[in-house]
Amino acid sequence: MKPDRIILLTLSAVLGAGCLLILLPFLPAMAWAGIMVYVLWPVHRRFCRYVRPGVSAFAITLVAAALVIVPLVHIGLLAAKELRNSRGWVEDVIQNGLPPAPGFLDKIPFVGGLLSDFWNSSADDLGGMATQLQPVLGTVAHSALHALSHIAHGLLDAVVALCFAYFFFLAGAPLLARTRLVLLRLMPETRLDALFTLVAGTVRGVVLGIIGTAAFQGVLYALGFELAHAPQAPLLATLAGLISIVPAGAVVIYVPLCLYLLAVGHPVISVLLASYCFVVVGGADSILRPWLIARGAELSYAITLIGVLGGALAFGALGIFLGPVLLVLGLALAEEFAGQPRGSWH
Repeated sequence: MKPDRIILLTLSAVLGAGCLLILLPFLPAMAWAGIMVYVLWPVHRRFCRYVRPGVSAFAITLVAAALVIVPLVHIGLLAAKELRNSRGWVEDVIQNGLPPAPGFLDKIPFVGGLLSDFWNSSADDLGGMATQLQPVLGTVAHSALHALSHIAHGLLDAVVALCFAYFFFLAGAPLLARTRLVLLRLMPETRLDALFTLVAGTVRGVVLGIIGTAAFQGVLYALGFELAHAPQAPLLATLAGLISIVPAGAVVIYVPLCLYLLAVGHPVISVLLASYCFVVVGGADSILRPWLIARGAELSYAITLIGVLGGALAFGALGIFLGPVLLVLGLALAEEFAGQPRGSWH
């Protein structure tokens, strides 16, 4: 290889590394923006028939901002209000101990007596634990501040992603065309078109399946929580719907809620609500999510589940969508290398 060629490749590598370092802090926000723009691109194209592209991009971004940021701020305000209201109760419990065990605990078969004795012994011991709990409370307060900083950072990331989404709406078509020209230097046009179609179908199916199922489950949770007269039912249903993006993730919401209803003397409602969440809402997840994903993605539900969970563990919330896409690309390359027809892996 000629020296000038080596120098050119070296400079190109250094330039690419520098650009990557500059963009690295913004890559998650850019990925979120890319997913949102892809999902809403048909809406943008339709609006562009009646208004200028800049107006359409601004309007869609503004609506998306309202749908994303307003609920998050509302949830944060409600959570802060509940923490403030429960502060007095927590301080009273620490100073004076728990009240006597409720009578319904004794009526629970097999374990009722043990639960009642444990409650009463804990109530007797808790009154003098204020001093001992100070280090623990300090750790809890530090963890709470850490969680609040993560929430604030997440809101900032959401704002940055929305800004990128606006510019992606404006420059989406030229960016896609230039990306296509670069990739054409690496593979034939027919394979590139097939790859684009595969990725587009996977993203569409995964986004539709995950977001659509989570939204539907949020509605079902809201209905069940309201019928059970659960405290802060809209807030808990919203949180359950958001966590439902991860399969079976909402158990961290409805299981403690059912235990709370059991503790305050509503055992029948607690059992009925737990059965409703597990059977009805969980059954909807098992049926609706695979069906929606299969409408666009050429992935089985098992592989999609692995992609969602593995992606979430590897990349956080973004990995919920990125994991299945990476898996389908890996499977496509494996099929290409093996010379087998598309679909033989599932």
